[in-house]
Amino acid sequence: DLVRFKSSTEEGWVSLASYKERMPADQKSIYYITGGKEETLKASPLLAAYRKRGLEVLIMSDDIDDLVVGSIGTYQEIPLKAINKSGAVDDLKEEGEKEGKASKEEKALVKKIKKALGDRVKDVVASTRLTDAPAVVVVDENDPTVQMQQLLKAMGQADFEEAKPILEVNVDDPMVQKIAASEDKEYTEDLSSVLLDQALLAEGVMIKDPVAFTKKLHNLLSR
Repeated sequence: DLVRFKSSTEEGWVSLASYKERMPADQKSIYYITGGKEETLKASPLLAAYRKRGLEVLIMSDDIDDLVVGSIGTYQEIPLKAINKSGAVDDLKEEGEKEGKASKEEKALVKKIKKALGDRVKDVVASTRLTDAPAVVVVDENDPTVQMQQLLKAMGQADFEEAKPILEVNVDDPMVQKIAASEDKEYTEDLSSVLLDQALLAEGVMIKDPVAFTKKLHNLLSR
């Protein structure tokens, strides 16, 4: 219990022991989010779903936190789960949120965005947890977070295979609905690209081609 973290619900630093004491009886995991500055993490669209359910999330903003929590794995047989990994959303469903079957329109929209983004993403899925943001990026359960990949590169470890992000889209968001309604290939591609880049920036991730992002954003605003 020597390790302390910031929290989405508590002031100051908290221990895993104090987090466990505050857990609802039906909560099965200790949740955390890593990468970027504390202010960026606390403003992450991912936290909204957990706040809505009264679930505390540990804020891990230090560069080494990914490595530290990875070495811990569990605390008193309770798994630690990163909310910016795809597997954490399953716990929310188990705690009362049932996943509805995707409609034909949703499936077509997801397929459309995935085609527009090509090899920039591992997958595109309709989010079951976003309410306000148009999209958010996560990584597959067994992949390092996007922030950890940037850290590994900065440390000179360039021999690992880059894990592509998964884009979760809020199908009810006006921006996403514009993609659904568009029959213009270039417009669809530009809007999908900006959607992904915005989601990366919101998580404190440096986008690879800021010039292209600026150009596409300008084109969209000029329409």
